[in-house]
Amino acid sequence: MSRKRRRTVTENKTKQAQNEGWTTLSWDNLTEWAGSRSVARGRAYQAQGRVADLAISDDGWLLASVTGGECYAVTVWSDPERKRGGDLYSRCTCPVGSDGCKHAVAVIAEYLKLLGEDAEVPAADPDDERWAMLPDQDNEADNDDFAAEDFETDSDEKDDYEEIHKPRGVRSSGTVRKPRQTSDEKIRKHIEAKGHEELAALVWSLTERFPELREEFRDRIALGEGDVDRLVMQARKELKRAASESGWRNNWTGEGHTPDYSRLKHRLERLLELGHPDAVVRLGSEIMALGMEQIGQSNDEGETAEALSECMPVIFQAVAASTLPPASKVLFVIDAHLRDEYGVMDNVQDAVLEMPVDRTAWSEVADLLAQRMKTPVKEGDPYHRRYQRDRISNWVIDALKKAGREDEVLAVCEHEARVTDSYERLVKLLVDRKRYNEAEHWAVEGIEKTAGKLPGIAFNLGKLMGEAADLRGQWKIVAMHTAWEFFERPSREKFNQLTTAAVKADCHDAVRDFALGFLETGVSPFFSLPHAGIRELEVRKDWPLPVPAYLLPLFRHAAASHTSAYPHYDVLIDMAIADQRHDDVLRWYGALRDFHKQQRGISSWMSGSVYADRVAEAVAESHPDRALEIYRQRVDDNLQRAHVSAYEAVASYLRKMRPVLQTLHREAEWSQAIADIRLRYRNRPRFMDILGKLDSMPILQQRQGRRDGVSDL
Repeated sequence: MSRKRRRTVTENKTKQAQNEGWTTLSWDNLTEWAGSRSVARGRAYQAQGRVADLAISDDGWLLASVTGGECYAVTVWSDPERKRGGDLYSRCTCPVGSDGCKHAVAVIAEYLKLLGEDAEVPAADPDDERWAMLPDQDNEADNDDFAAEDFETDSDEKDDYEEIHKPRGVRSSGTVRKPRQTSDEKIRKHIEAKGHEELAALVWSLTERFPELREEFRDRIALGEGDVDRLVMQARKELKRAASESGWRNNWTGEGHTPDYSRLKHRLERLLELGHPDAVVRLGSEIMALGMEQIGQSNDEGETAEALSECMPVIFQAVAASTLPPASKVLFVIDAHLRDEYGVMDNVQDAVLEMPVDRTAWSEVADLLAQRMKTPVKEGDPYHRRYQRDRISNWVIDALKKAGREDEVLAVCEHEARVTDSYERLVKLLVDRKRYNEAEHWAVEGIEKTAGKLPGIAFNLGKLMGEAADLRGQWKIVAMHTAWEFFERPSREKFNQLTTAAVKADCHDAVRDFALGFLETGVSPFFSLPHAGIRELEVRKDWPLPVPAYLLPLFRHAAASHTSAYPHYDVLIDMAIADQRHDDVLRWYGALRDFHKQQRGISSWMSGSVYADRVAEAVAESHPDRALEIYRQRVDDNLQRAHVSAYEAVASYLRKMRPVLQTLHREAEWSQAIADIRLRYRNRPRFMDILGKLDSMPILQQRQGRRDGVSDL
């Protein structure tokens, strides 16, 4: 054999080894490995040209750089012989690190694109620095694939496995280390090896080069000399700098600005460490005032609030260590929370509130806060004033309890209920104290007052009275409450709760008949039929349960808001699916579709994919032809839209049809459906890509077919 031919044969064998495992790869394989989201984002990265310097090793390991939030080194390889975890593996310097990140998907997509174009992929250099950047393959995630006892009995096999599968350029080691850890250790040893004078010269040169290091030494010297005022002045300067620009974020481009409070936090920590908590507390009030104003002016997704919140633990630690009297420390925490509208102070007050504070201090706090509530609230005052007063009263009540003044709490709750509509707190307190008659009195007043303007409060008051009836063993009242909730917001769960409660109230059959009639017709036993667009409260005479007086305002409000009566076929479908009554499932689904076709102007979302999917899945075994009919209709509906979401929906329904047709031994119908759609919509390349995932056609074959002008049929 000639030398030229031997070289060609050798190159072909190398190329065959490199391509092994990649040529049969389908999008389904990738989706199973990385997940649909990573596949979608990885394909987008590849299409945007973010994969650079792609190379391949002799045994088929891909190596590339992918630009994302940063530039990441990525390696991907295929190991068909490994039985656990699948065939594909990757390592990446991104935060995900191991198998299945979007950067790995982008590398695979780029490699298959080059293969489909018969483009030359350069060989990977064993000394390429990217190999060393990658994390070790033998990490904890991989070790989870093996039982601990296997390691104890088969240590040689484990060592062989690690040697075979470690990334190129990474030496075997008894411990798992990241490149950063190794680098830090080298730096530490380098510093320790230097003498005193040499080290001093090095530190001085670094201080001249880096302003941050110079500033650090200046702070340390100032603190050592007791120059606290200078550090406070520097902290104020840093606060003004951090708070001078509002945060913003452009979700389309990913660009934005987030204020940096890290240097301010650093200065606060320095002051606290050297015994100056009072200075930190004074600064804390200024930080919270400017920070809250800045958050209100920012246009981001909470990044500014998160940046500011990093300073809060230091401030509250300083409050706990300060010379403030105990009552003043507690009031500092309370005022901070009252000022906080963005959750910045959440979970940081424990440093103060968990301190031992005696009853005298809590009593002082309660009296000082009560003074703030002497300003009357008027009917026309804005909501935020009432809300703020309600928050203050909550702190007053908490302080009274901790001061041992429990007997004053009820009076505060009664007064504030009429001022801020905080009836829920009062009724709950009375129920907890088993003063049920008083609780009902206040519930009636609260429901009458809030049913129209604050229906959420009225609804919760009704629920509280239902809980009180349960505690008192008033089963007919309990059943009536359950009926009220069911007729107000019907669902399968509420139907079951109603029938269970009706059994205890000894009126199961009558209540169940009313509930089923309501679901089928929409006609409630508590409302008259609409006349001139208005429904009146009218309790049916044969309704078997008593209606408490406090529920009447709730029913009147519901009658005014529900101007029409519609059947609740969706609930009937849910109930039939749960009971496996498949004939009824199909009957109610048909009624649902017919009803929405007749009612123009009414949203028909329930007759769409949500209930179509559930119904078809429920009856697939008992009524396969009906399930197929529903799936075909959903396919036809989505084929009308030229959009990626519609293409994905079509693929989803086709995928669901396949096992149903297989059980009927009609697989040919599925293949024919795919072929018909491909022929009809062959001018939509994105759609063709998505369809290619259905029958697991190899990605390379799809690409070559489009390149050669061959139909994907």
